[in-house]
Amino acid sequence: MSAKFVSSSISERLRSLTNIRKELVLAYVRKYRPSTIKELESRLSQEGIRSTEEDLLLIVQDLHMSGLISLDRARYDSLSGFLKAPAEAWWIYATIPVSALEVVLVVFQIQTMPLTFLRILFGLGLLGFLPGYSTLRFMFPADKFSQLERILLSIFLSVVVSISLGVILGAGYFFTGASSATVLMSYTVALTMLAAYRRYSLLRNSLKISRTPSSG
Repeated sequence: MSAKFVSSSISERLRSLTNIRKELVLAYVRKYRPSTIKELESRLSQEGIRSTEEDLLLIVQDLHMSGLISLDRARYDSLSGFLKAPAEAWWIYATIPVSALEVVLVVFQIQTMPLTFLRILFGLGLLGFLPGYSTLRFMFPADKFSQLERILLSIFLSVVVSISLGVILGAGYFFTGASSATVLMSYTVALTMLAAYRRYSLLRNSLKISRTPSSG
């Protein structure tokens, strides 16, 4: 009875959708054989077919209940398993070391030429990109933006975060190069770890298209 009720509810909501059709989604699944719903959404978007994530999920679930496709859970066994996946966790291992190294270079005031260059380079990253990137990852664990949009939003958010933390430190007369770098690093590392957990939780519960029967 529960399965029939869910199927009926999905079917009723599908009839109200006007921007994408079940037959079209099934055709693209069979043609391109995407492994995940996110990949299917990306393929449809590339073809100029727009739909909300909720609409697409409803259609895929209806196709699954009709026996036309099969769905599995795309899970990571644990957070440590997620962190060991380079394709997913690379940004974590890029963000944290860069932030930490910049603090070390600033606190110890390294003056040698190669390290001075790294200090400037990492400083630009810590001030103008990494805080915003971590914030964006935390706020939107799903891949909702293009690479260009992600870069621009990360720069904008980093400027906002850097200025805000600078004002707070300045109000308490704690604003120095070392204190600014340390606070920015702490913020970036904390948001990175929170963002990593949110991303892991999203992927753990995401749906994967495991079988796409042919129309014959």
